[in-house]
Amino acid sequence: MKGEAYNPTLHRVALLTAIATFPLIFMGGLVTSKQAGMSVPDWPNSYGYNMFLFPPRLWIGGIRYEHTHRLMATVVGLLSILLAAWAWRTESRPWARRLAYSVVGAVIFQGVLGGLRVVLVKLNLAIVHACVAQAFFCLAALMAVVTSRWWFAAPDLSENHDGRRLVRLGMIAVTVIYAQLIAGAVMRHYEAGLAVTDVPLIYGKVLPPTTDAELRVINQQRLAGAAFTGTVADESLRFAQATGPVTLGQIWIHLTHRVGALVVTIAVLLLTAQVFRKHRQAGLVTPAALLIALLLAQLTLGILTVLLRKPADVASAHVAVGALTLMTAFVLTVRGMRLYSVRLRSVQQQQLGVAPDRLSAVRLAS
Repeated sequence: MKGEAYNPTLHRVALLTAIATFPLIFMGGLVTSKQAGMSVPDWPNSYGYNMFLFPPRLWIGGIRYEHTHRLMATVVGLLSILLAAWAWRTESRPWARRLAYSVVGAVIFQGVLGGLRVVLVKLNLAIVHACVAQAFFCLAALMAVVTSRWWFAAPDLSENHDGRRLVRLGMIAVTVIYAQLIAGAVMRHYEAGLAVTDVPLIYGKVLPPTTDAELRVINQQRLAGAAFTGTVADESLRFAQATGPVTLGQIWIHLTHRVGALVVTIAVLLLTAQVFRKHRQAGLVTPAALLIALLLAQLTLGILTVLLRKPADVASAHVAVGALTLMTAFVLTVRGMRLYSVRLRSVQQQQLGVAPDRLSAVRLAS
């Protein structure tokens, strides 16, 4: 029976859906890092087998990464369906039910994108698939937030006008982080992750190359280092990626991602400083502190990805922590909206027929 109060079962299902999405993103990063995206060339079957009946003895090489990624995506899909069904049965807020339905729609859309990337062999679809995964993570996290006990117990702080600045900074941070993740997806899929092999300079210089002559010098330097390629297969591959010739386009894609890291750092520091200075209310300090920790981890992983010549586990962790950074900034912003949303006037209350303690949720949903 539908009720007005906190629904612990619905919240747990929503939380489990969001949690399950994180390893799925990490596994997707592994598929790209291991260049295993086309290891299983058919879809929805796997080499003619039903996906769930594909023999484990055939899970070898890149097939293992691609097939387990598909299986994990199925788990997230089933959890999303369960979430929508439980919300339909027990959630009293129409907008929250619609949010649960949108989670199912998004996971179906994401699955179709992944399948089309295989069937059509389109690199751009792989980039879109990666970017939609990040958005879905935030959508699942939003469902977990609005069904949480905190959401129902959050105080009304709408009279605090500093809250509007916090929400604006949060929206800016979420936007630049998401743009940075898009730049990262483009960089990975266009094999530009090692287009620049030193940090923080660019082949010993502050400014990037802009002419074919400068590019030739850089490629000569990279090829000269190829003589030191190791004997281990994976290490040789990474070194070859680092020392093979690159284009100006790849270098500029790489540098765009580096500049984006600086912009993200500024946005996150402004947002968290605002929280620690003026918004220490329950529910904001913890995600703000976590956001700082994730930013430091992400910057470290990015540097290690270059210096260690893009090992698959480090590069994939870089993707996954980026997703966590986006989600944490998003949750912080949503919580700020819940706390500081302006209440509707009494006339609007009567028109909507909504209890005052639920108005901020309605405002967010609209």
